[in-house]
Amino acid sequence: MNFLEGQNYIKKKEFGKALNFFLKLEKEKIQDDKIFFYLGIIYFEINEFEKSILNYERYLDNFPNSRNALYNLAIVNYSAGNLKLAKNIFHKLIQLNKKDIGAYYGLYNVDPNSLTNENYENLLKLKKNDNLNLYDKGIISFLLSIKDKKDKKFKNEIEQLDNSHINIYNSNYQYNTSSQFYYNKIINKHFDKVKILKQNNSKFELSQINPIFIIGLPRSGSTLIESILTSGVKKIHSFGECHIFNVSIINQIGSKIYYKNFDPNKFNFSIDKKILCEDIYDKYFTYFGDESMQNKFVLDKSLENFFNIEIIFNIFPKAKFLHTYRNPKDAVVSIYQSMLPELSWTHNIKDILKYIDDYLKVVNYFKNKYPNLILDINLEKFTENTEKFSKVFYEFCDLSWNKETLNYYKRKDLFTKTLSSNQIRTKVKTYEYNKYKPYYFIFEKYKKKYKWLND
Repeated sequence: MNFLEGQNYIKKKEFGKALNFFLKLEKEKIQDDKIFFYLGIIYFEINEFEKSILNYERYLDNFPNSRNALYNLAIVNYSAGNLKLAKNIFHKLIQLNKKDIGAYYGLYNVDPNSLTNENYENLLKLKKNDNLNLYDKGIISFLLSIKDKKDKKFKNEIEQLDNSHINIYNSNYQYNTSSQFYYNKIINKHFDKVKILKQNNSKFELSQINPIFIIGLPRSGSTLIESILTSGVKKIHSFGECHIFNVSIINQIGSKIYYKNFDPNKFNFSIDKKILCEDIYDKYFTYFGDESMQNKFVLDKSLENFFNIEIIFNIFPKAKFLHTYRNPKDAVVSIYQSMLPELSWTHNIKDILKYIDDYLKVVNYFKNKYPNLILDINLEKFTENTEKFSKVFYEFCDLSWNKETLNYYKRKDLFTKTLSSNQIRTKVKTYEYNKYKPYYFIFEKYKKKYKWLND
């Protein structure tokens, strides 16, 4: 059975088309269990977690020890809040193979205190294996940094993190260098010069859709805001961190910027609105079927969209932007202490500082240009008076607030694919102002370059 077409849809993040492809095969009673495996992937991506779990379980009925299916099932259960089930699956994976480094990392994510001394001893032994790939080496160093953190050996922790990030970055070197080129040479220099080519009308009308975009930096409260926002009376479908705009934009300009003799100073950043609208529609809405998109609320938590505000506003004139932020020094440390392998700029302190400096400039530019389009949500203040500030951003998004929205953590359908899955399953906790101060020593050599490090 040739699944190439369906696999290509998944690769291009066209999950509506991918879903239709594999559902058609299932309806035709094609006898191939991989259909269930791919449906598990697709339903997870479109946040239909119960259906994802069901399909992975159907696949596992015939392949009970499939590593990939077990691992994916654990991730879905973790994202859906089924933490005990996820933990049990990761334990099973380690029992099946004590060298399964990804399972140790998964176990840590489900319960940061679950790694035992025996687990750490196994990881130390595995670290000595010369045949390990770079990604696995990075994961081991990251997990060992957690032990140093618990022991308050902060300098040792940073050294382990340095090793981890170097290996993670190099494990996907071509992608990461291309991504860094885009952030450092293209979007940060041309975000305010983009030209929207409007001469062709798209068959898809998106002007009546009410999208909400959460923008900012990772580890700054965005998942918490998403959870509260989707717990109101009005149903809001969240696409999470789908990166749809970034992918669609790069699809249009990639052939221009990624060639040997490209000169960034002569680059004309132009976007064909017709192509972009059709691409966005395919990625956002195809799996809704025949439902009307008129006045539908959707949420996109792709944080890097602060770069894309001008483009988004041209596509969705009803768009609202919620900018979540915290003390930027705390953000730097928290990002560096996190495993964010898909974000090229998170793998060394120098790149994180550069990205945050660009972010501060870009957000301030758009706040001045569109003062009524962007609402700031300060994490520190928000945690001190959640009710007050949740009312503010509900009103900003033209949504009706009620006290039940603050009981978001009790929801059985509270799903997230981020590292904050555990944090959003309890009440809002007051901000810890001194949590990251032991790490501020990492900023000493950068204070002259970035004034905000001196605040």
